[in-house]
Amino acid sequence: MKYLIIFIASIVLFACSNASEDEKREATAFFLRGNAKWKEKEYHEAIKWYTEAIEKQPDFSDAYYNRGLIYQTLEKNEEALADFSKAIELDPKFAPALFKKAEMLQTMERFDEALPSAQLLVKSFPDSAANWTLQGDILLQKEDLSGSLASYERSLSLDSTSVETLINKGVVMQEMNEIDLAEAVFKKALATGKYTDLLYNNLGYLAIQRMQWDLAASYVKKALEKDPKNELYLKNWAKIQAKSSLK
Repeated sequence: MKYLIIFIASIVLFACSNASEDEKREATAFFLRGNAKWKEKEYHEAIKWYTEAIEKQPDFSDAYYNRGLIYQTLEKNEEALADFSKAIELDPKFAPALFKKAEMLQTMERFDEALPSAQLLVKSFPDSAANWTLQGDILLQKEDLSGSLASYERSLSLDSTSVETLINKGVVMQEMNEIDLAEAVFKKALATGKYTDLLYNNLGYLAIQRMQWDLAASYVKKALEKDPKNELYLKNWAKIQAKSSLK
């Protein structure tokens, strides 16, 4: 069973779009109050101040963006998507907002809508590894394995240290039934010391596919030692135990 990693990044901006000097000062003051409340994790207060900033200056794209980030934190997906979309409408070159729009559509499993935003990101900002990874994640969820693999490889050529991207590349290879290649990728990721339980489970699943039951048991046991209640690991362990009982 594949295990895809998707991570969410947040970016806080501190800028203000064009307005009269008085409006800019007042809107910026509201915006900074929102930032302070966000830092204190008083999310609803932060939303209130960002809304005040927007009411004072309706074309304040950064306020829409930061409010969207809080809505995302609160899992208010529709509100977050609306704010990120508005920020892009006001500033079409606002790359972080475009990234977040694609990410939100991905979270909402609206992959056909998410992909054009991701494609625009990699076209406009081809030197960003994160953009290529996002496109790869969406393509993988659309079951476009070759496109996903190409995106991950491009991302890793820009940032070879991204363990998450490396793992997802391994997932694609696993889905393509390239078991040996997937194993090599997972072992390379395992050497970093990150996500070890996930990687032990993935290696165990590869061993299950090869019907190497003792090897599979050794890997999945290590995964369960780190996360004994993980349903995926338990499912693989049960499969191994069922096969072992037939020996």
